[in-house]
Amino acid sequence: MSEDGPMSDRDWAPETEKGYEAARKDLKERFAAWCAANGTVVDADPGETLVHYKWGFVDQHMTRWTCANLDEVYLELHPAKVIAEESELGEMLAEAKTFIAFLADTGLLDPDSDPRDVLVDHLDRIEPTFRKNMADTSRYSVGKRLWTTARAEGVELGDEKAVQSFMQDFNARPAAQRDAALGRLPTGPGRRVSGRATPPGTPPRPKPSAKRKRRGR
Repeated sequence: MSEDGPMSDRDWAPETEKGYEAARKDLKERFAAWCAANGTVVDADPGETLVHYKWGFVDQHMTRWTCANLDEVYLELHPAKVIAEESELGEMLAEAKTFIAFLADTGLLDPDSDPRDVLVDHLDRIEPTFRKNMADTSRYSVGKRLWTTARAEGVELGDEKAVQSFMQDFNARPAAQRDAALGRLPTGPGRRVSGRATPPGTPPRPKPSAKRKRRGR
């Protein structure tokens, strides 16, 4: 139980960007402190992707989680937007389990959420589909296709100058070559990302950890 009791006075479903930034910072600091207190090893920027996608692309509520939310984040948004090595995929789901445990243990898991055990078991059940979808290039967003192309050409995505140089070169290429690289967004039943148009220019913040080099778009 957190020192705030079972219900915090913090608004975990802010409607403004300013409110989101304040709630995001608070939640991630609590998560990091909880992990440190119980000896759990997490990424240098714990919970960033979970919090970002839940608020920005699902329903704006950072502490209310259902199995359907997990499907949306891991079976749709991650395959569309997140670049990761195959060896990192299990670690991503492990982080989600840790985050759910944190919310439950601190009394922050919203009462309208599915039960903790149900959520954790669901993550185990969707892992094969998660891995399959992450490898399915037809699910990639235009942004992920672009950065996957850049990385395949040896561009380090954390190198701003290298990225700018790549963009200048890419934009100067013939339209047919650019179209071949970017392809088209998936359409039709079951192929739209979350059934919503994802806002342009809202990528998850890059993680500072040298261990993980993944970006989402």
